[in-house]
Amino acid sequence: MDPEHAEQADQAAGAAKSTAPVGSRILLRRTLAFSRPYLHLLGGAVALSLLFAIGRNGRAYLLKPLIDEAIPNADFDHFVQLCLIGAVIVAIMPVSVFGRSYLTKFALGKMLLDIRAALAAKLLRLPLSRHDSVNTGDTLTRTMLDATQAQRVCRLIYYELLQSGISVIGGFGMMLYVSWKLTLVSAITLPLMAGVLGFFAGRVRRRAARRQEQLSEVTQRLSTILSGIKVIKAFRGEAVENQSFFRAADKFFRRQMKVVLQGTMSRSIIELVNSATALGIVFIGGYLVMNDTWGLTIGGLSAFVLAAAMTYAPIKKVSRSWPELMDSLASAERFFEILDEPEDAPDRAGAIQVDSLQRTVAFENVSFGYGKGEASQRVLHDVSFEAHRGEVIAIVGRTGSGKTTLADLLLRFYEPDSGSITIDGTDLRDIARESFLDQIAVVTQDPFLFDTTIRENILYGRPDASSAAFDDAVQTAHVDEFVEPLPEGYATEVGESGVMLSGGQRQRITIARAILKDPSILVFDEATSALDAKTERTVQDALDALRGRRTVFIIAHRLSTIRRADRILVLDTGRVVQTGTHDELMAQPGLYHEFVSLQADEEPSQGLD
Repeated sequence: MDPEHAEQADQAAGAAKSTAPVGSRILLRRTLAFSRPYLHLLGGAVALSLLFAIGRNGRAYLLKPLIDEAIPNADFDHFVQLCLIGAVIVAIMPVSVFGRSYLTKFALGKMLLDIRAALAAKLLRLPLSRHDSVNTGDTLTRTMLDATQAQRVCRLIYYELLQSGISVIGGFGMMLYVSWKLTLVSAITLPLMAGVLGFFAGRVRRRAARRQEQLSEVTQRLSTILSGIKVIKAFRGEAVENQSFFRAADKFFRRQMKVVLQGTMSRSIIELVNSATALGIVFIGGYLVMNDTWGLTIGGLSAFVLAAAMTYAPIKKVSRSWPELMDSLASAERFFEILDEPEDAPDRAGAIQVDSLQRTVAFENVSFGYGKGEASQRVLHDVSFEAHRGEVIAIVGRTGSGKTTLADLLLRFYEPDSGSITIDGTDLRDIARESFLDQIAVVTQDPFLFDTTIRENILYGRPDASSAAFDDAVQTAHVDEFVEPLPEGYATEVGESGVMLSGGQRQRITIARAILKDPSILVFDEATSALDAKTERTVQDALDALRGRRTVFIIAHRLSTIRRADRILVLDTGRVVQTGTHDELMAQPGLYHEFVSLQADEEPSQGLD
């Protein structure tokens, strides 16, 4: 299939699965709502634009008395008066230009700040399921580029269309004052220009929407290359990835050129109408002067032509800005799609506050699946167990058995499809989310660090921690062993995602972060997988020290990590198939016995996972 037909097929598929676009008026109203806090600044800019329009058209009108009165009559005094008026206009216009430009751009900059802040806040409030189901490229495009385009809507309205509109109105006012009859003749083409703009505006918006969708794919391809660069190089996949990126970028280019084509055709037709109108005014006006018709003089015609020229310039700007506005509205629609997405379910009415875990964490017939309807993938089936305060519970099972999903449900990243999770007999959904999350900490298999110092990463969950608590946490996680030799110590920058540190070092920092939070419940999701045997033993000692004071859930596959747990849960295809201590489970045939036997024959890092 050739590129053009492929593009048409892609457009048809996109049209079939997309919903009807939001009306332009609704999008404009919602976007311009971001300007409300800055209407006083924009009002000042409008006033200065009006002053500029008065000066600009007053400058044109000076030609009439100059040519018709001062020069023919050699009236030097009148000539001086006109020169002084012109000097005042010259002095006022740059001040008004500076003022309107600065005030407008200041307000627009604040609007962009508010738009990005609103989008960032929204992304943080969206449920984890949304982030899991949407690719990073689409989110980045909507956050950075589409948000910027949404601000561009405000810029086009306030900086281009409104200020140009004031110039157009002022220009037509001057033209009417000089010769209202000739003004009516020149206005005949205005409905034609409005029709041209309206026709092409809709075409631009539809094509711009498809272009932004393709831009998300380009961004995603680049994100994939950057995140997987080691694998790409190791498997010599540079050529394949380069071709994939080129195809996505080429499709974006073709869609972009369709947008450009519509905007260029619109401006070209407007230019044709403008040029024909301007030429017609000159010849018609010349004919009227020669026949002394409508009282039009040479000076009046000169002033009228100059005013018309200065009026058609902003009309051309409007003809350029209107398709650009439709282009930006396509991005604004994608921006508002994120703002309109459902957030995490709010706390139930009367949700209680909790200070700590007093007795038990209980799963009661919990079932859960990802997705909805026929696309749902059931992961957990009727899981039931209790963890008493101070216990260390290990969870083992094959890959895909639901271990991490179980931890995610405990952290309230998702809600059970059926059954309940209770804390001291109270359903998690009846507990204030923030209150509960204050009592739990997690260490994941892939340690994530923020691009800041080691100290700030450890203090992330408890920034007001005392020095003694900080020292105890870093010693427990053995962070001090590799930090103390560093020249800047805990002030060392870790780089993006902790790239300046080894995997084991990053994991120890995340363990220290969790311990420092001092929670009632600790969740270790493969937290020791990146640690060497010696460090793992020290972490085990730390876990032993937490017995009786913290309830600890350990998801692991290393025998050394799980055998010292108070109780071991064995998951298989989303069900708890065995439970007991290490010795109890070894005394009976089953999946756990198989797991331990495999580890006895294989490398320590191998097992069910």
